[in-house]
Amino acid sequence: MKRRLLLLLPATMLLAYSLILVSCQRQVRLSSGTFNYFLGEPVSIDPLNAQESEGLEVIKQVFDGLVDYNPKTMAVIPAVAKSWKINRDATTFTFHLKSGVKFHNGREVVASDFKYAWERVAAKKSGSEVAYHLAPIKGFAAMQSGKAKHLKGVKAPDKYTLIVKLNYPFSDFVTLLGHPVFSPVPKEEVEKNPKAFQEKPIGNGPFKMAEPWKHGQYIKLRRFDNYYGHKPWLQTVVFRIFSSQDTAYLVFKGGQLDFASIPLGQVRQAKKEFGSHALVGKPQLSLSMLGFNLSKPPFNKNRQLRQAINYAINRQAIVKNVYQETRIKAERLLPPALTKEMPQFSSYRFKPARAKQLLEKAGYPGGKGLPAIKLIFASGRGFDQVGQIIQANLKQIGIKIELQPLEFGSFIKALKKGEPELFALNWSADYPTADSFLYSLFSSASEDNIIGYKNKAVDKLLLKARKTRNFKTRQQLYAQTEKQVLFDSPVVPLSFYGSREVYSKNFSGVLRTPLADTPLERVKQIKP
Repeated sequence: MKRRLLLLLPATMLLAYSLILVSCQRQVRLSSGTFNYFLGEPVSIDPLNAQESEGLEVIKQVFDGLVDYNPKTMAVIPAVAKSWKINRDATTFTFHLKSGVKFHNGREVVASDFKYAWERVAAKKSGSEVAYHLAPIKGFAAMQSGKAKHLKGVKAPDKYTLIVKLNYPFSDFVTLLGHPVFSPVPKEEVEKNPKAFQEKPIGNGPFKMAEPWKHGQYIKLRRFDNYYGHKPWLQTVVFRIFSSQDTAYLVFKGGQLDFASIPLGQVRQAKKEFGSHALVGKPQLSLSMLGFNLSKPPFNKNRQLRQAINYAINRQAIVKNVYQETRIKAERLLPPALTKEMPQFSSYRFKPARAKQLLEKAGYPGGKGLPAIKLIFASGRGFDQVGQIIQANLKQIGIKIELQPLEFGSFIKALKKGEPELFALNWSADYPTADSFLYSLFSSASEDNIIGYKNKAVDKLLLKARKTRNFKTRQQLYAQTEKQVLFDSPVVPLSFYGSREVYSKNFSGVLRTPLADTPLERVKQIKP
């Protein structure tokens, strides 16, 4: 997640009652009410660039793909697809779509809408930051190079059948399809006005855009009454955009927000004050880490220096003192929920003596000869306290760290220019598998590999894991990959996320999924 410096608007609760309709002696899922939801400014709310948590929060309310995930177990469940078949070697996937699924403009969603949407993402000119998710599909490389206008591996032989052929066996492909980049879009709306579509996308999800995105202010959604699935209770959702968690939390406590993040240092008090409405410590598939700049000194070509820093940081102190134990320390890359059938191990425990030994082997005994290192991070997110612990830990072994908080836009620009030597990163899984961490972050073919890590052996292991159908064998390959990446130390894993949100006592049905989003169609107003 990230935060930008934004204009803050006063949020107003718009609560009312609507007529409860009764049909066949059963209550229809309609109610009135507005749910005001804290959000940072998204990068994009178009599935084409569904790349970060704020944008994904909105996109998941506005769009549905072929499949979704059970919000508690993360098991794959049908969405627009009612069923699917996989051939023996997991290279051909045939999806049968539900009839009567509507876009928000009233037109039925058909198989060709998926084909169009995916080709829109895969096209060379699209500039999609998440297009690489389509890489397993035949014809993707040709589209990315501009040599083709269509995905060779995607066919829509009739309205309700979609056939997808892959370049290689990929057993987790159906799970991958739960990512919003695979959502259908209506061609006529996109091509009528592409820029307007980015500001007010037309989807097929439980909520529709009520008006164009008001940048720095809010994004307003309305219930889509013709939704094919779990009908929302709420009439309106307003994503209120704030620049910091602290400000949003104050507004929440003043009664003008219904959902907000709990700032660091206030978790225990929030649990006392809000009880079960404080969603604290629910495990999430997210990792906080530091990234090394592998393109220039002092960290390029110096693995022992990177390893020294990994051993020097007291992760338990960060979890206890900063996050009040709403997180767990990360001594590896994969969160516990994804390591089933894997060997359990801890790679980087807090070992200052070992860190000093490695620092000497790296050519900087006691830190001598090593210039001060700048650690940059996005401001307004509470990383300052984490940075101070890291700074103190590294000082103990002779490494001087200068903390440099930046506004989010400046932070991203600095990363893209390759300026920082050391930087703070957060990663949330795009889909609930080990592949979403290891391939996305460390494959040389991934656009999300912003660290610039490259290892041919790791690339081969990742591809082999994707091709392996047996779950236990696949997990062993991912564990082997993880160990190799940890040995190379392109990053410093710090902590695995737990939820840290609170919601109004006027609502029920609010939960945070392990993918750190909120299925708002389940939320119900219980008090005016």
